[in-house]
Amino acid sequence: MNTNHAGAQDVTVGVVGDGFGALHIYANAIYLGFRPDQIGIFGKNLIPTSTYQRFAWNLGQTVLRSEAESHFLPADWPTFSQIDAWSRIDPTPLFRSAIRKFNPGVPDIMAEAQVVSEALGWRERVLGGTYVGWVVREPGPPAHFSLYDDDANLLGRAKHLMLAPGHGPLSFPGIYGQAREDPRMADRIVQAYEPKQYYRGGRYLVVGSGIASVNEWANAIEAGAQCIALRRNPHPEEQDLNVPRCLFDGSGIDAFQGLSFDQRVDFLTHVVRGTAPKRRAWGSIVRSGRDQGLFEEVIGTVTDIQPGPAGLKVSLRMYDGAEVPPIDVTGIVCGTGFVKSAFAIPVIRRLCQTYDVPVERERIKLKTNCGVPPLDRPDSRLAAMGLISNTVVPNADTIAGLKYQARRFVGDCARAENLRPRPFQSRLGLQVSLAHQSAKAIRQIRKTPQLA
Repeated sequence: MNTNHAGAQDVTVGVVGDGFGALHIYANAIYLGFRPDQIGIFGKNLIPTSTYQRFAWNLGQTVLRSEAESHFLPADWPTFSQIDAWSRIDPTPLFRSAIRKFNPGVPDIMAEAQVVSEALGWRERVLGGTYVGWVVREPGPPAHFSLYDDDANLLGRAKHLMLAPGHGPLSFPGIYGQAREDPRMADRIVQAYEPKQYYRGGRYLVVGSGIASVNEWANAIEAGAQCIALRRNPHPEEQDLNVPRCLFDGSGIDAFQGLSFDQRVDFLTHVVRGTAPKRRAWGSIVRSGRDQGLFEEVIGTVTDIQPGPAGLKVSLRMYDGAEVPPIDVTGIVCGTGFVKSAFAIPVIRRLCQTYDVPVERERIKLKTNCGVPPLDRPDSRLAAMGLISNTVVPNADTIAGLKYQARRFVGDCARAENLRPRPFQSRLGLQVSLAHQSAKAIRQIRKTPQLA
């Protein structure tokens, strides 16, 4: 953690947040020609991958769902599959990428992110030593934003500002949240992204059918525990990425933005509802678990949770409406993701309430450039990225989506500042140097088995 609270700093481009989105903004701003001292990352994590790594560890995730284009170098070339192939002198990633079956290993992509952050001086540009609590629009001149912590201490000022707070709190919908508030059961109900341990011989109810839930099915079976997979949808969708692949390119995003706000929210509700990629390794684990009596699927909903002899006693209503006798389980794992409401993140909630930012269905009605009305202006941008912006960029909570947003925001800032761009030769040299350092780092890491 950064504990440096030395005076507030003024920057041209600021970011509220210190994770993947912030790293993309930082790398692309330097690549385009901004100096490091013109950029401020307002947060406290000196390692931009720390939050994600914690979630990945808790989930037991080994590969990313994204593919070759999704990585942290500012330019697209080389792709991650090319870096992987070069680092290990192995053409397999190139062939897998050609048929859309390449998934970067978590250790590999984290190594690249670490190389990019260290090579570009990320640590020196993490400012404030704490999280931003308040964002205040200052009319100027020049127009800018003042950033304060929760105790109203000034952290710094930025002429252009990107809101990249990451995901909201973990979601425990309905009856799961109510049961978790009971101290007799609280430690028996956990989120897929929280620390947990499966005990051999235990019996666990895993809620959901998305990628987090499928990960937990495999984790429970491999630990020798019985897994009951509970899902509401009798026909879950299998999907390689978290939204249809066509929405990962510019034309698809443009088409999505052509819909009305309500149509976009309804569309996301339909396509982001627990889809999971089909993976051969997961399938073999589940089949083995089923053969050993360690895995079964139930289609229905939980109607009641009470303390029980094994830990919890759970009542279920089946998909056809039939009630079944209560079952004893050791614990419940919720693969229910994150709270998507804009009001769930304090700094965003305060901004919306203070400046009457338009919010509908608990989502900010952003402009098509991800600008936050009524505060965003061409000479002093205020934009949002990540999950809070996926009503504009449907894949905004992916590495590829974050890069898409970062490039466009940094480009707008450069035009507003009449920035003299970094010469082509310098940009090429920077990209090649980062790619070379990444390949060197990946070469030291054991190759992660592909799941597809």
